[in-house]
Amino acid sequence: MHLADLTTLDVDKLDRQLPVLIPFAAIEQHGPHLPIGTDTFITEGLLRRLDDRDPENFLWLPVQRFGSSSHHMPFTGSLTLTSRTFLDTARELVECFFAHGFTRFILLNGHGGNQALLNVAVQEARLGAGNVTAAESRADLKIIHATYWTLAAERFEEIRESAPGGMGHAGEMETSVMLALHPDLVRTDLLAPDGEKQRCRFDHKDMLEPGRVGQFRLWNEWSQGGVIGDPTIANAEKGGLFIEAAVDAIAELIDELKADRIG
Repeated sequence: MHLADLTTLDVDKLDRQLPVLIPFAAIEQHGPHLPIGTDTFITEGLLRRLDDRDPENFLWLPVQRFGSSSHHMPFTGSLTLTSRTFLDTARELVECFFAHGFTRFILLNGHGGNQALLNVAVQEARLGAGNVTAAESRADLKIIHATYWTLAAERFEEIRESAPGGMGHAGEMETSVMLALHPDLVRTDLLAPDGEKQRCRFDHKDMLEPGRVGQFRLWNEWSQGGVIGDPTIANAEKGGLFIEAAVDAIAELIDELKADRIG
């Protein structure tokens, strides 16, 4: 169920144990061939597919479009929130539904730059006022952060055709998914691989092998046109496979949260 489609009476009747998915994405450059709204389009597309399967199984909020994208700001059109603004937004959205009596939350992520902050948001939500007493009073609050391509990593590895390094920002996967969801928004005449190669074994390789150390790099420091990976081997059929794999993984996670085996 999509919150925006419901009335307050509809929400009031819901079981307070129903998982609430709060999705986060971004508005930022995706190279010359994909729209700036790519992360938002993909995240919403996954949730609509999931909703079509079983709309009574979870409640989802509208996608939070603005993310932590300071690393993309060298490219025109990108928008970003500061870390503190992003964290406050995530925490306050949780607080709204916790105040309404809901206790199970998934902060579902569709943008790499949000990952570290959403882990902090989970911690802050559990701590409440920031002390042990407040945290103990929230023992019934079950909350996790999940990034869709991490959840579906094993299936994504089976689907991909690119070598390691090819499935990064605006690369094989994201371009394929956009060809499946919004082919009219993809500039197929501008597809081209881009991005610096892995520099050492600890370095970032692609979204399925993100590296073993924490780093911060501006996007123009390792990409000429904004792409990291190889979009030239993308196609809509493959995009459909990626979508199904991600939706399957999110559905499984919802079931595990409902069964109290995580969170």
